[in-house]
Amino acid sequence: MKRLITLLLSLCILHYALCIEMMADYRVIPLPRVIEQPQGGMPFVLDATVTVVTPDGDAAMQRNAQFLRDYVKQSTGIELSGVRGQGAPVQSPQAPLKGGVQSDTINSSPFRGLGGQRKFVLLADLEDDNSEAYRLSVNNGEVVIRGASPAAVFHGIMTLRKALPVGRCNQVLLPQVQIYDAPRFAYRGAHLDVCRHFFTIDEVKTFIDMLALHNINNFHWHLTDDQGWRIEIKKYPRLTQVGAWRDSTVIGRNPGKWDRTRHGGYYTQEEAREVVRYAAERHINVVPEIEMPGHTQAILASYPELGCTGGPYEVWTCWGVTPEVMCPGNDATMQLIKDVLNEVMDIFPSPIISIGGDECPKDRWKQCPKCQERIRTEGIKPKGKYTAEDQLQGYVTRFACKVVTDRGRSPEGWDEILECDVPSQAIVMSWRGEAGAIEGARRGNRVIQTPNSHMYFDYYQSRDMAAEPFAIGGYIPVEKVYSFDPVPAGFTPEQEKLVLGCQANMWTEYVSTFSHVQYMELPRMAALAEVQWTPVNLKDYQSFLSRVPHLLELYNLLGWNYARHLCGVSATYTPVPERKALKVELSSLQGNDIRYTLDGSEPTTASQQYAEPFFVTKDAVLRSRTLGTLGYPDRINTDTIRVNKATFCNIKLNTQPHPNYLFAGAPTLVDGLRGANSYRTGLWLGFCGNDLDATIDLGKVQKVRQVTFNVDVFQCDGVVDARGVEVYTSTDGKRFKLVAKQDYPEIVQSEEFVIKRHAADFKPVKARYVRVVVKSEKRLPAWHAFAGSPGFVFVDEIEVR
Repeated sequence: MKRLITLLLSLCILHYALCIEMMADYRVIPLPRVIEQPQGGMPFVLDATVTVVTPDGDAAMQRNAQFLRDYVKQSTGIELSGVRGQGAPVQSPQAPLKGGVQSDTINSSPFRGLGGQRKFVLLADLEDDNSEAYRLSVNNGEVVIRGASPAAVFHGIMTLRKALPVGRCNQVLLPQVQIYDAPRFAYRGAHLDVCRHFFTIDEVKTFIDMLALHNINNFHWHLTDDQGWRIEIKKYPRLTQVGAWRDSTVIGRNPGKWDRTRHGGYYTQEEAREVVRYAAERHINVVPEIEMPGHTQAILASYPELGCTGGPYEVWTCWGVTPEVMCPGNDATMQLIKDVLNEVMDIFPSPIISIGGDECPKDRWKQCPKCQERIRTEGIKPKGKYTAEDQLQGYVTRFACKVVTDRGRSPEGWDEILECDVPSQAIVMSWRGEAGAIEGARRGNRVIQTPNSHMYFDYYQSRDMAAEPFAIGGYIPVEKVYSFDPVPAGFTPEQEKLVLGCQANMWTEYVSTFSHVQYMELPRMAALAEVQWTPVNLKDYQSFLSRVPHLLELYNLLGWNYARHLCGVSATYTPVPERKALKVELSSLQGNDIRYTLDGSEPTTASQQYAEPFFVTKDAVLRSRTLGTLGYPDRINTDTIRVNKATFCNIKLNTQPHPNYLFAGAPTLVDGLRGANSYRTGLWLGFCGNDLDATIDLGKVQKVRQVTFNVDVFQCDGVVDARGVEVYTSTDGKRFKLVAKQDYPEIVQSEEFVIKRHAADFKPVKARYVRVVVKSEKRLPAWHAFAGSPGFVFVDEIEVR
């Protein structure tokens, strides 16, 4: 017993000793532009005797100082001795960092009269062209954060916060360092939809805390939509009495079933002001969005006289786009727009006010006498491909823009506003790819990039969708977020100046809890942070991954939910035709021990240990996991590999996929991995306006009798089933013979989100080359939202038997 007590005591002493001192690491997310650490030199010892010093009477800096104290205590348990105000600081001599950046001399003290006391000093007196630039200087006696503004100092505090170790300790050693940092973009945004599902004020504040940790300075608050109106408007009380509540919510992707549960809520004006204050303290601007003239069925449910038909209307219980929109022919509609925007601007001091403007069907306007009269009296004419009704939306948009600009603010809208001849002051949110940003900049409008190809965080973040919370679809992993450059290729320097920045969007049709919001945001928000902040030449994905684990420790400390895909195994697959095999490479975040199986069994410590790339030549169910990654529960990665005569063979595309959906190219079609139910995963090739035409070299002449392939269908996106298939065979690759032809029926209207499997059987023939032509839909039918446009056909895994 005595020995046991002695052993336990020794372990406790060892644990205490390990926790006495911990070391800071300045390689945080986002990575600072310049980090210079001298060799040798005594570190700054951070403990409870350290004080925080700010200039006298500077409320913003004193608030920053309190944030610093709170963050240090939160991460380490160390409570700094206090915040002190001092007189005018001494201007320290400066020495250059790399690239001409200026730095405090290592041993200079910015305040007189503090002797040798160890301290943090916060100053907002840095002269820099970038108002958010800061310098962080550490020597053995003081830590100085000098910014070009209080916001800049706050960013320096955040860098220090993220550099600190996470864990209770008596002191932390801060190595001597000179850091210079500044953001690449002035607008760094994140969006939250509180209409499809409502979130409490405390949850919204937590979302703002998430933004602050990631250096994001604009919170885009999506406050109104068909499914709910969420902001109190004094002049129109029914907007919240009626419009804030829906009687039911559709289950899944509009399958015709509802939960029959009342859902809703709204924010009073005082609550909204509290959110604005909370964000402003963290140097974050709140951009309110009021949708118009579409996405307004909640308005019509509250005031049915503002619709073209007069109703009755209900707060919408489905997702998607409803034909019920505001009636711009009604003067009362225009008055509501003016009144609402003015009340909103009284609440929100934001220099940017979003007026929505997306996805507005014109069906009701075509039949509405008031709308047609407005078109006549205003002299609205068709213009190019846009009808008079399209131009009527421009009338509404320009009216709203004027209301905003009359108050000295800048209107902002989704990229559909480019169809409306909006004024030059309007900011374009480019969400349908980069086209809106390119066209907006061409016209001289400022633009914010938020393309659904990279910035929609409601999309899946793993190809293993069956193991994920239900989502709207799509596929945007962390790596894809990180790869995005908000400045389109080919932009001139003048056009680059019009790109204010970028923003990630969180739509919540399928995200009903705040824990789920966090899961979809994190750690993708970390990748977003470096896209928004870090210059392109300093971005490096592998470096980013090496810095993620410490940020995850902060997430854990804060109790935030996050996706753990990066904590598991990452698998890369490469077909190798000369070996008729699939090359498999496995990796993990911290190079942990990886175990795997090929028979579908669960990997254990007794399973094969991954040491180097290996090859798969036959059917397999590969399951892999790491052992001990960051101490988190293991995530098992599972992929099924199916081998047939075409698998891993050479394949040539005779037609090219749409450039947005080329992914890894032709080998994708024969890599043995069938695409999951999302065409954006990179496991499908997408064709639009042309057919898929591919020739597979089987390597030798052999008997073939069947070709099968899958098509991903998501009708609301214009992604539809194939219209037919043709199969040709050849023994020499020159002379081909048609062996099978099938025509598929016209598409019918539905909410299909499925994978269609097609098989073309034919009499057995000898062949080495198999040519497959999958016919695409050349013209979507009249009932489709994109009627008249060509449809997309997404194909994967052509199999030959």
